[in-house]
Amino acid sequence: MPGAVSAGLIGAEARTRRPGSLAGGVLAGVAMILVAMLLSSVVFSIVRADNSIRDAATRRAQSAIDLLSTLHVQSMLNRATLSDDDGATRAFDATMSAFSRDEGHVQVWMAMSAETMYWQARRGAATIEPPRDALDKAGLARRRELIDTRGGTVRIVRPVILGQGVAADARCVACHGAGPGALRPGQVIGVYSAQANMAAERAHWRRMFLDEVTWLVCVALAALLALSLWLRRALLRPLRRVERIALRMAHGNIDRPVESLATSHEFGRIGTALEQFRQALVQKRALSEYNAFLATHDSLTGLPNRGAFAERLKHLLVEAGTARAGPTMAPVGLSGTADEPPAALCVMIDLVRFKAINDRHGREAGDALLCTVARALRQALQPGEHVARLHGDEFAACRLVSQSEGIHDFLSRLARALATPLHDGDLVLGTGGSIGYALSPEDGSCVDELMGNADLAMRRAKADPHVAYTRYDPQSDEPSRTRVALLDDLALAVARGQIVVHYQAQHDTMTGTVVGYEALARWIHPTRGLISPAVFIPLAEETGLIGPIGAFVLREACQLAAREPQPVRVAVNVSAVQLCDPQFDRLVHQILVDTGLSPARLELELTETALITHRDRALHAMRRLKALGVQIAVDDFGVGYSSLEAINLFPIDKIKIDRSFVTTYDVEPKGRMLLKAIITIGESLQVPILAEGVETQAQLAFLRSVGCTQVQGFLLDHPRLREDLPLDECGDTAGVADVA
Repeated sequence: MPGAVSAGLIGAEARTRRPGSLAGGVLAGVAMILVAMLLSSVVFSIVRADNSIRDAATRRAQSAIDLLSTLHVQSMLNRATLSDDDGATRAFDATMSAFSRDEGHVQVWMAMSAETMYWQARRGAATIEPPRDALDKAGLARRRELIDTRGGTVRIVRPVILGQGVAADARCVACHGAGPGALRPGQVIGVYSAQANMAAERAHWRRMFLDEVTWLVCVALAALLALSLWLRRALLRPLRRVERIALRMAHGNIDRPVESLATSHEFGRIGTALEQFRQALVQKRALSEYNAFLATHDSLTGLPNRGAFAERLKHLLVEAGTARAGPTMAPVGLSGTADEPPAALCVMIDLVRFKAINDRHGREAGDALLCTVARALRQALQPGEHVARLHGDEFAACRLVSQSEGIHDFLSRLARALATPLHDGDLVLGTGGSIGYALSPEDGSCVDELMGNADLAMRRAKADPHVAYTRYDPQSDEPSRTRVALLDDLALAVARGQIVVHYQAQHDTMTGTVVGYEALARWIHPTRGLISPAVFIPLAEETGLIGPIGAFVLREACQLAAREPQPVRVAVNVSAVQLCDPQFDRLVHQILVDTGLSPARLELELTETALITHRDRALHAMRRLKALGVQIAVDDFGVGYSSLEAINLFPIDKIKIDRSFVTTYDVEPKGRMLLKAIITIGESLQVPILAEGVETQAQLAFLRSVGCTQVQGFLLDHPRLREDLPLDECGDTAGVADVA
């Protein structure tokens, strides 16, 4: 465990240790290489020098033995007697003594074998040379030349064998083979020994080697110094410049171009890469700044957008102390004093006649006009005032105010800026603006509330072109607020199951039997209760929600009729928006296929106003629907215009008389005559007539008397939910097999 702890501490220390210098690492590496080369050179030189000195000593020893053997043999052959006092013997001894004295590094001697020493003793000779050491004895015993290197000397021992080599002469054989103890050929007479001393050569080599090593070390140090200077100039300085450039970029200073690093080709490329990287950072920063600008500003006019304006208004509310978390302050009106506390003023602006200008002169002219207005609004601002473009032709402004004069001055300057015309060659385009404003805290204490109320005031100003600007009024703007709230709730009504379908029966006038049902959409609001179709259907048409609502009602009605065993029809109201949809006939066909309802039992009710307003598209759509086998009825007949033209132009299967004719037939004599005329027209064209709004027995009796075939109203049935209808669970057998 302690070992693991110490290992962990060592590892942590290694991780926190600062890295070394690059130049120091390079120099250390080069120094290690030089030291390794020097050491290897030293070892190689020592080995080579030792071998050379030993070989030279060996050659000297061999030369000395050769000289010894030659002189010895010659002296033996030249002497006159076997006495040691013979002149040749004395000359040999003197020569060898002089050689040993002059050649101090080499010593030579002779050693006799035991047989020779015995022979010499029997002969009475005084000269006896026994072996000096073990190597002499080994040479006598092994009968071959031996070389031994020990310490600082080289020893060579060469045996002399009678009858062989230098002792092969007949006189030598005769001399050693005579007398008592004589030697026989083949016996060892003795050995020649030579010893060469290598100490002087080695000492001389050491001196020379030390001088050489000293020189190499000096050269290596000089090379390292030169390398250090070169690294400092060619590597360290450019790297420090690269470091400074990188740190400068890391701190965000990327506007200064990268200076040249052309000390070498590689650093030149690094400098080029750094400059390209800097330019990329500059471009990225510019793109980031542009994206940040677009996130808070309008791309066309350059004004702040809705998000930036809401943030600015929030700050003003905080400064005014009217935020919801802040203290409540006294309201500010149009009449005030200099002692009034500051309030946040929110202004909403909508350009007038802009859509007409955009449609007539094109989008480019509309954009140019928006830019002109935005520039004029920006120039009209004073310190502490802000303006923004919300979307389309809607602008907004805000500031802090404490006097009514400040409010009037600010709104007047905005109105004058809105009237700035656009001059494009000979074309002069002018517009104006509807201005509504709200003040905190009386008109709102948060951003959304203040902007919403100012928008409601702007809509009221837009409805009255004679008013320059209008302040928010809770009572006057409540209908608009309700409408906006309904628009928001209607978007989720279908998904939340708040749209339901009620069914009202249609009866035969004579028999009283049910001939069909009309599907009526109802909106059950969670807080407002039941909302009339006359209220939410126009909202749905305005927002495009009529498509999913109409499809829901159509599918529910077809599913109901498909389970009714009696061949009754189901009538569904279709708006002009649905009828003009190119995919509407495909939707109808798909619902018929999914529910299994026969197309002849589906009746689509269209208002004559919708037919005449969109005549061509309505006629084309009705022809496609008729091709499916669907029945077409004209709803609210008589209250629109060109009713006779509608009957003549469109393929109509039924006419539904508006309830206004039924409820007033006994009050207005003309109404009675018109009601009879409509029924007569239907009979003449063989088109069934259905009267809506029958609420009394008298009305029913009159309609029966004038020949009306079908009726619908509260007298006979009230709209009911699907679960409350007296229907049997049975499928429709006709189906849609015959649908074209």
